[in-house]
Amino acid sequence: MALNMGMLASYDQSVEFFKDNLGFGEAATILGASSVSGFFAAACSLPFDYVKTQIQKMQPDAEGKFPYTGSMDCAMKTLKSGGPFKFYTGFPVYCVRIAPHVMMTWIFLNQIQKLEKKAGL
Repeated sequence: MALNMGMLASYDQSVEFFKDNLGFGEAATILGASSVSGFFAAACSLPFDYVKTQIQKMQPDAEGKFPYTGSMDCAMKTLKSGGPFKFYTGFPVYCVRIAPHVMMTWIFLNQIQKLEKKAGL
């Protein structure tokens, strides 16, 4: 949900910016806007992915007690111990993994829309 929010909220605004303010052509606009969209998709979804990963990796201590009781507990303990930027640990790697997926989604969607127009749909 967070990934889609970042992806959808940023794409149309980026298209307008690249087309209207910078005067980019169609291909450059789509590539630039999809890149921006990929960045924001990664930025919006990484905090949730970070918490999920911490929950998945947790191991019981010597007494058999787990460090987190749930997602909210993990998020609050992470925020207290490392601040808000702790949720963005590993962002460059995550962005390199997520952004191309988002970019390809927008590029394929654009091509499908062109084909639909050509076919009169």
